[in-house]
Amino acid sequence: MKHNLLMASLLIGLLTPAFASANPEPTAYDARSIAMGLTGTTYLDGPAALVLNPANLEGIEKLGFSLTFTALMVNQRAPVQGPNTVVDSGLGFGPIPAGFIAGRIAPRVVFAGGLYIETGYGSDFADVVCMDGAEVGGPPDYTPDTNPATCTNPDPQSLDVTFFVGEFAAGFSFRAHEKFILGLALRLPFAKQTADLWQNVGAALGTSFYGRVKNDLGGIGFPSIRFGFTIKPHRKVRISAMYRMFSKIKMTGNTDTALLPGADPLTLQAQADWVIPNAIQMGISYQANSQLLLVFEARLQFHGADKTGNQDQTVTATDPAGNLPETTIIVPFGWRNVWSLKLGTEYRFTKDVVALRLGINAARGATTPAFAQYFTPPPAPGGVASVMAGLGFYWDDRNDSSIKDKYKLDIGGLFGFTNDTIGDEYIGTEQTIPGTSDTVRVCTDEQVVRTGCPGQYRVFTYWASVTFTLQY
Repeated sequence: MKHNLLMASLLIGLLTPAFASANPEPTAYDARSIAMGLTGTTYLDGPAALVLNPANLEGIEKLGFSLTFTALMVNQRAPVQGPNTVVDSGLGFGPIPAGFIAGRIAPRVVFAGGLYIETGYGSDFADVVCMDGAEVGGPPDYTPDTNPATCTNPDPQSLDVTFFVGEFAAGFSFRAHEKFILGLALRLPFAKQTADLWQNVGAALGTSFYGRVKNDLGGIGFPSIRFGFTIKPHRKVRISAMYRMFSKIKMTGNTDTALLPGADPLTLQAQADWVIPNAIQMGISYQANSQLLLVFEARLQFHGADKTGNQDQTVTATDPAGNLPETTIIVPFGWRNVWSLKLGTEYRFTKDVVALRLGINAARGATTPAFAQYFTPPPAPGGVASVMAGLGFYWDDRNDSSIKDKYKLDIGGLFGFTNDTIGDEYIGTEQTIPGTSDTVRVCTDEQVVRTGCPGQYRVFTYWASVTFTLQY
């Protein structure tokens, strides 16, 4: 029984994917969309419409493809070394690429395919001398110090997590009527996660010893659909909505750690699931004239759903040598549903060659305070706002004056700031583990990865994105 508990506890939090913003899905598919507040469900009619709203593939006359590269940079702060300590991660970097191709195969039908990153994250806390008040890299038989300021560690450690979810998709648009267009896409998700952390692996045995824990997981999920429609009640107005069905990814791989103080590391086979939840995005766009576009959209992501959200995660650990029994445990997340409101505008000037874009995105965070971790975004109960800006450059086909805006180069940038301070109210309190009837005392040595600990949780998020599109 102790071995079961220990094996299970090693994976709590370790298999918890981490994200870089209040919205765990940044939707970085197109630089124009980013610059206009992460909108695009209503107006984006290029190849990237496959993932924002496949109905708008109708905007492609013959053929189009687009390539996008987004640099995601994150600077995170959390009380890693103990309650109310201040540790900054430094600027972490994660690339988010996307590519799409689309072509008209019938007068009313456009077919498209794409490969893109749904969400991505990469960050680390370097030169950490304490973990929850206990020295890292030191003797295996110490107990945590209640005063992290007394840690004097000659061998500081780094904590690293990298995680991404990608998808391959294929779909089509169908013009049912000049004012009503439908779209459907089939998605195949995949994920990859690596972590190199220092954790309280002895928590399940009623003691406290910390050790290095490494894992490497990846897998492919079950296919699911994305559906969208666009209504054009007026030549200047579009009303659109997109629904994304949930999908579950099974990740498998290895976890390496020592089960006892001073013991050699043991490799365990690990399996974990990750759910991409149901999501809805809808909105309205108004093309005031040939130069000015105004957009309002809203998005809901159902992370708080019991069966199809991120309330918890199922984890299974197996000893390949057969010395320890297979163990299954529910890892708590406690995420709640996420909403975001998006405003965007675009103004084309300089003889329609250049466009200026601005946007703002106000969102509610997914993290709940009692289960906030060092690598998850702050709870931010008051919400978080991001500001965006960008430029677009257009070139016509000089050999065919009938083809307008054949070549497009879009540049977009985003800055987001999330901040929250958790007080002492959660230390030692009994919290029900989401997805179970069990309880745990948070921010104590009962947890492998402590949650709800007091201190400042802050994330600065920067995006720099560029998209090249060929469309005619």
